[in-house]
Amino acid sequence: MKNVLLVINIILLALVGYLYYLHFKNKGKVVQAIKKTEEIVNESKANVAYIDLDSLQNNYGYYQKIKTEFEQKQSQANDEITAMQKKYQNRAMQLQQKAATMDQKEQQSAMQEINKMQQDLQARKQSIDNDLYNYNSQMKEDILSRIQNFLKDYNRNGKYSYIFSYEPGFMFYKDSTLNITNDVIQGLNQLDSSNKK
Repeated sequence: MKNVLLVINIILLALVGYLYYLHFKNKGKVVQAIKKTEEIVNESKANVAYIDLDSLQNNYGYYQKIKTEFEQKQSQANDEITAMQKKYQNRAMQLQQKAATMDQKEQQSAMQEINKMQQDLQARKQSIDNDLYNYNSQMKEDILSRIQNFLKDYNRNGKYSYIFSYEPGFMFYKDSTLNITNDVIQGLNQLDSSNKK
């Protein structure tokens, strides 16, 4: 019995030794792979920078102008829909009050009028929503195009391999020395003011 326990302990000791060997054997390969990756990154010399989108949106004059125009369009659209809804509700109330004195033909006519007003309201609301969506999409494309064109000129010397946009919650860490937001805002605002002249 003692011999069986001794044999099992020897086998277990051998297995632990083998696992220990495998663990440290692969660890050396992992360290080598990390060093190789660092060498590749250092050789490529990929320089990066980032733009803080919140700051850009708050300080880029053209963005502020377009945003104000969009908000005005949105407000006008809301006013128009509200006016149509009030007109619909007022007319429906008028017809409801007259319903007791109407004959069947007048009631059918009133129902058709109410249904048409409701359909017109829904169609107009859908049309306005589509117009606002399209305007917003065009606005975003225009601003994105302006920023990309500016960055092509800004980076014409090839200093940066990548320029990222930073949004809160998107990156976990950022080195503030790579922040080019102020340069971009200043350049975009100057470009817009010189284009107005």
